Amino acid sequence: MLIAKEKPIFTYQEQGFKKRYVPGQKSFDLPRPRERRIPVHRESLLLCSMLLCLIIIGVGLITQYGHIVAGNYRLHQMRREIALLQEENEQLLLEVKRLGSLDRIEAIAANELGLQYPEKRQWLFLSAGN
Repeated sequence: MLIAKEKPIFTYQEQGFKKRYVPGQKSFDLPRPRERRIPVHRESLLLCSMLLCLIIIGVGLITQYGHIVAGNYRLHQMRREIALLQEENEQLLLEVKRLGSLDRIEAIAANELGLQYPEKRQWLFLSAGN
């Protein structure tokens, strides 16, 4: 069943009246609150600032990663240099032992400097006094 209602000749809004709350009235249309919308230029500004923040964070992370890689490379180089210096140190210690051996010193004294062992008559004995 369809019931039609007759349209009034004028409405409150056409007459310039505002709807008011009438006690006992069942249907009352309250004005809807305005939706708060961010203007378009603010939205784009917000988007650009967020994008800029992400770029800055990304550049910072990449820079930190670069510093870590460079530090690891320097550490590797230093460890290699330490190993080479330790090897060189061992070789120098062996050379010191070889050059300081008594057999070598005796051979140089006898062959190059012309020194010889003293004879029995050249020895001098000292006794400690009691």
